[in-house]
Amino acid sequence: MATDRSSQIQWREWSDEAFDQAAREDKLILLAIGASWCHWCHIMDRITYSDPQVIRMINERFIPIRVDADKRPDIQDMYLLGGWPSTDFLLPDGRILAGTTFIPPEAMLQKLKEVDMVYHEQKSVVTMHVTSMAAEAQFERAAAETPAEMLDGRVIESLRNALKRAFDPKHGGFGTDPKFPYPDAVRFAFLQYRKTGDRAMLEIARKTLDGAMRIWDPVWGGFYRYAARADWGSPHYEKMLYVQAGALDNFLEAYQVTGEDKYGEVAAEIKAYVEKFLADENGGFYGSQDADVGSHDPQAVLVPGEEYFRLDEDERLAIGIPRVDRTIYTDSSGIMASAYFRLYHAMGDEYARRFAVKTIDRLLAENMVEGRMCHYSDGGPVLPGMLCDQVYFAQALVDAYQSTGARKYLAYAETLAGFIAAHLQDVVDGGFYSQVFDSRAKGELSERHKPFDENISAARLLTELNYLTGYQTYRDLARRTLSAIAYPRIVESIVGMGFGLAMDLFLNKPVQIVVVGKREHRQTQEMLEAGLHTYEPAKIVQVLDPEEAPLTIGDMTYQAEGEPLAYVCVRNVCRPPVRDSEELVSVLEDVFGAVPY
Repeated sequence: MATDRSSQIQWREWSDEAFDQAAREDKLILLAIGASWCHWCHIMDRITYSDPQVIRMINERFIPIRVDADKRPDIQDMYLLGGWPSTDFLLPDGRILAGTTFIPPEAMLQKLKEVDMVYHEQKSVVTMHVTSMAAEAQFERAAAETPAEMLDGRVIESLRNALKRAFDPKHGGFGTDPKFPYPDAVRFAFLQYRKTGDRAMLEIARKTLDGAMRIWDPVWGGFYRYAARADWGSPHYEKMLYVQAGALDNFLEAYQVTGEDKYGEVAAEIKAYVEKFLADENGGFYGSQDADVGSHDPQAVLVPGEEYFRLDEDERLAIGIPRVDRTIYTDSSGIMASAYFRLYHAMGDEYARRFAVKTIDRLLAENMVEGRMCHYSDGGPVLPGMLCDQVYFAQALVDAYQSTGARKYLAYAETLAGFIAAHLQDVVDGGFYSQVFDSRAKGELSERHKPFDENISAARLLTELNYLTGYQTYRDLARRTLSAIAYPRIVESIVGMGFGLAMDLFLNKPVQIVVVGKREHRQTQEMLEAGLHTYEPAKIVQVLDPEEAPLTIGDMTYQAEGEPLAYVCVRNVCRPPVRDSEELVSVLEDVFGAVPY
C-alpha cells in the first residue's frame, strides 16, 4: 500500500478564516469528511490525496478543509454525501456545488478541473443552479416530511407489518444488502411479542441476532459495523461503540426473554471486548476501533481489516492492534452507559452498574457546561448544546436514577430537558433542532434541521420524565415531538421502529414500581433491585426518599412509614404496598402475568 502523503495538502479546519480566504481569493472549497475508523478514508489518503498532481491542484486552486465526522456531527449531518469519505465541492459561502464519496486519483483530477472551470467561467449560472437546487431540496424535504395524523395504535400496527415485510427469513436481519444491525427493530419485535404473543415477532428477533453473529469477531469479540452482503458476509470491520451498545441491549433482552444461555454469553463477551479496548479506567468509553492496522502512520504498511481479522490472536498481535479513537463522546458514552445499566438489570452485574455511574459522574464533571452537555472535551468543552448529546446523556441519567435511586441524576436529566425545550425546540411545528441557532453559521449549517433519531429519543426521554415526575409539560412536549416527526415514508418502514417504541411508551403507561423509603436502607435497596431484575420491557422503577423527594407523582400520592414500602401500579391503580423483596417479586410475577396487552 502506498505511503500516505495527504498531509502535503494544506488542510484547514472548518473556520471563519478558511471561508474568508475562499471568498477573498475567489476559490471553491474542497470539503473532505472522514472518520478515524473509516477504511476507504485511509485508502483515499494513501492513493488519491497522495497523488502529486492532486496535491498540487488542490493547493493551488482550492481551499481544502478536512473534518472528522465524529468530532463534528453538525457538519457531517448537513454535508455527508452517501457515506465516508465524503468529497464535497463548496462555493465560497459554503453551499454545495457538487460532490460524491470515494474518488480515485484520475477521476479526482478530472473532477477538480471540471468544477474549477465551471465555477470560474460560468459563475452566474453556477450560483443560480445552486440556489435552485437548494430551493428544490427544501421543497422536497417539506413535502416528504409532512407528518401523518396517526398518533394512535394504528402506527404500531403499521410498523408491525413493515417489520414483517422487511425481515429476511433466510438470513435474518432486514432488507437485502448491505445488511445493518437495527437494534430498535429487534427491541420493537421483542416488545410486540411480549404484548401480543405473536411468535413471528420472537422469530424475527432471534433469527436476526443469530444471523448477526456472522459480523462478530471470534477472537476478541465485538461486532463489526455492518456486512456488505445479504447473508451477513463481507463485513466492514470497524467496531463502533454505539454498535456494541445496541448489540449488548439486544442480546441481554434475548437472554431475558428466552432464557437461553447463548445470548447471555454473547452479552458477556461484548462487555469483555468493550472493557479491553473501549473503556477508560476513569470512566467513559472510547468512540471506535479502526478496521485496519497502520492507518494512522503515514510510513506504515496498511493491513486492511479483511486480511487482519482472519488471523488468530498471536498473528494479530505480531502485526499490531487497530487504532482506537480514545475520544470520549458524550452521546455514545451515554448510550453505552444505558446498556451497562441494562447489563446490571438482566444479569446482576454490579461492576457494570458501578462503571456506568462512574462514566456519568465523569461526564457531568468534564462535559457539562452552563446546564448543557458538550460533545467532548479537548482542553475545554467542544460543541456544547448539540441535541444528540443532550438526549442520549439525559436518557443515561434517567437510567442511572432508576438503577441507583439517587435523585440527583433525575435532577440533571430535567436540567438537560429544560435546555432542549428552551433552546432547541421548534416552537411553531414541534420537535427539536440539532443545534442552537447560530447567526454566524456558514453554508448549510445556517439551515436548522430536526434529526429523526434524536427526536425519537427526545420523545421517549420526555415521556419517561412525565411518568417519573408527573409533570404534564413533559408529556405535552413529547406529543408535539411525535407529531412533528411522524413522516409516513419513515414510520412505515424499518427505520421507523424507534418511532414505534416511542409511540408505544407514550400511548401505554408502563407498570410503575415505586419504592418509598430512605435510599440507604437495606430493604429499600433490596426492593429496588427486585424491581430492576424482573424482566418487563414496559416498566418504570424509582425510589422516593421522603427526605429527598415529594411523594406525589401526578395524581398519585404514596404513603411513607417507618420501614420502606413498595407500590406496584398499573394504569394509576396500585396494589397494596409490600414490605420486602420476596413479597415484591411475588406481586410482580402476578402483575406481569395478568396485565392485559
